[in-house]
Amino acid sequence: MSANKRKRRIFQRMLLVFSLTSLFTVGLLLFFISKYYTNIKVDAVLQETKAVSESQVVAVDRKEQALVGMTQEIYKNSDLMNDVQIAMTHDYADYIQKNIDNYYAKQGFYSVDLQSFLRSYFTYDDDVIAVQLVSADKEFTYTFPTNYSKWQPLFEKYGEQKLLQAVSRKENIFRLDASIVFKQVVNDPSTLQPLGTVLMYTDEDFLAELIPKAKQASTFAVMNSNDERLYSNHLLPDITDADQESGYRPGSGYLQTAEPQASGAFGQVIVPESQIGGIPVLQWTLFGVGVGLVLISITINFFISRRYSNRIQVIVDGMDQMEKGGLDAKLPVDEREDELTLISQSFNKMGDSLNDYIKQVYTLEIEEQKAQLKALQGQVEPHFLYNSLEAIRMNARLEGAKVTSNMIYHLSTLLRYTADNIEMVTLADEVGYVRQYLQFMELRYQQEVPFFLEVEEPLLEHPFLKFTLQPLVENFFKYARHDDRRTSLTFSAKRVGDVLEVRMRDDGKGITEQKMMQIKTDLGGEQQGRIGLVNIHRRIQLYFGEQYGLEITSIQNQGTEVVLRVPYTSDGRKNYVENAFSR
Repeated sequence: MSANKRKRRIFQRMLLVFSLTSLFTVGLLLFFISKYYTNIKVDAVLQETKAVSESQVVAVDRKEQALVGMTQEIYKNSDLMNDVQIAMTHDYADYIQKNIDNYYAKQGFYSVDLQSFLRSYFTYDDDVIAVQLVSADKEFTYTFPTNYSKWQPLFEKYGEQKLLQAVSRKENIFRLDASIVFKQVVNDPSTLQPLGTVLMYTDEDFLAELIPKAKQASTFAVMNSNDERLYSNHLLPDITDADQESGYRPGSGYLQTAEPQASGAFGQVIVPESQIGGIPVLQWTLFGVGVGLVLISITINFFISRRYSNRIQVIVDGMDQMEKGGLDAKLPVDEREDELTLISQSFNKMGDSLNDYIKQVYTLEIEEQKAQLKALQGQVEPHFLYNSLEAIRMNARLEGAKVTSNMIYHLSTLLRYTADNIEMVTLADEVGYVRQYLQFMELRYQQEVPFFLEVEEPLLEHPFLKFTLQPLVENFFKYARHDDRRTSLTFSAKRVGDVLEVRMRDDGKGITEQKMMQIKTDLGGEQQGRIGLVNIHRRIQLYFGEQYGLEITSIQNQGTEVVLRVPYTSDGRKNYVENAFSR
C-alpha cells in the first residue's frame, strides 16, 4: 500500500477517535458507578462505627446519671444528708465521734452510715474505682475506694493535693490519667449553699469493652463539652473544621461524629480506608467489565469500518484512474442503498458528463481560435483609421484650418483610448481622457468650459474603472451647460475610510425635482431609461459590490454633483481587478 493510501485511512482515525471516546465515556461512567457503590459501602461501615460511638457516649451519660442518682438519694434521706453535713464540716476523727454520740443518743439505733452507703451504692458497678467526697473549702476529704488495686497507683502518682485540684475544674466530666472522673456538687437543702463535691473515679475500660474486635482498627474517641478527650483507643489527630465538614481527614480516613448526650459528652470516630472492605474487589470488577465492553465495541466497529474503508478505497482507486486520464473508469455500484452507493452512481454520471463536456470544450476551443484569427485581422482596420485621421489633420493644418486640425487630433486621441480593451486604468488616465473629450467638445460648441482638478497626486495612480467619467461630461454638455455664459466643471477625489469618493460637480442649469425622482428610480430599479448613468452605476456594482455605485444630487439653476464610490486600495491595477472580482 502506498503512502498516499495510508494517508487516506480516515476510518482508522475515526476508529481511533471512537475508541478513545468510548474508553473515556465508559471509564467516566464506571468511575461514577464505583464512587456510588463505594459511598454506599462507606456509609454502611460508618453507620456501624457511629452506632459503637453512640453506645460509648450513652455509657458515659449513664455513669453521670448514676452519680446524679446517688446524690438524689442523699437528698431524699434526711439522716444521710445530716451525716454528709457532719462529714463536710468536721475532720474524720470528729466525724466518727459525732456518729458515736448520735448512736448513744438514739440508744444504740443508728440507721445511716455515709461510708457504707457510698461503698454499697457502686458495688454492682465494677468500673467504679473510688468515690471521693470533698468539702466546699477543700479542708475535709473522704475517699471510699471500691477497687484498691486501681486506686492505689492513681493516688500514689498524683497525691491528695493534686487530686483535690480536680475539684476546681469546671467540667462535670474530665480525664485523669487512665481514669474518667465524674463530678457532682452537693448543696445544703436548707441554705442551698454548696456543702462539697462528690467525685466518682471510673476505669476507662468500660468504653474499650464496647468496641467490637472487627472495629478495633478504627479510632474511637469520647470528648467532653469542652472538646477535651475523655477516651480514645488510638492516638486522636487534630481534626480541623474543614475535616468535620467534608467528613474525611487526609491520611487518616473517614470521620464521624456522634451527637452529644445530656452530659455534654460526644463521640468522634475515624475509620481508616482499610476498614472499608470490598472496595478494591468492586473497583477491579467494574474495571474488568468496562474493559470488556470497550473491547467488544472496538471489535464491532473495526469490522464495520474496514468494510466501509474497502468500499471507499475502491472509489479512491477509480478517482486515481480518472486523474491519470482514464475517463472511462467506472465504479461498481453496491446493492446497499447508502451514501457510498450514491457516490459511486454520481461518480459514474460525472465521468459520462465529463466526456461530453470535454467534447464541447474541444469544439469551443476550435471556434475560439477562429475568432482570435478574425480579431487579429480586424486589428488592421483601426490602424488604417488612425493613419487616415492623422493624414487629414496634417492637410488641414497645411491649409490653415487650425481648429479642424485640433478637432481631428482630439478625436484620434479619443479613438485610440476607446480602442484599448483594458478594463481598469489609473485615475490619471481617465482624467486625461476626460480632458481630451472636454477640449474636443469646446471646439465643437465654440465655448470654453473652465475645468478645475482637485486631487492629491498619490490618488491619481489609484486604479479606476475605464469609461466612467466620460458619460458624465457628455451629460454635462447635453443638459447642464448654459448657452449664454460659461459653465465651470470641477473634478475632485478623496479617500473616506475604505472608500474612494470621486466627485464631478458643475454650476450649470441643474435638474428639476421631478427628473431627479425619475433618475433615482432608474438607479434603484431595473429600468434602462437613462443609459449613461444607469450603466455606470451597474458596472461599478458588478465589479465591486452592491454597497458601491453612483449617487447624484442637484438643485435647479444652481448645479449638479455626481459622486462615484469605489473601494480604496493600495494594490496595483492587476491585483485590484482580481480582488474586485473575488468580493
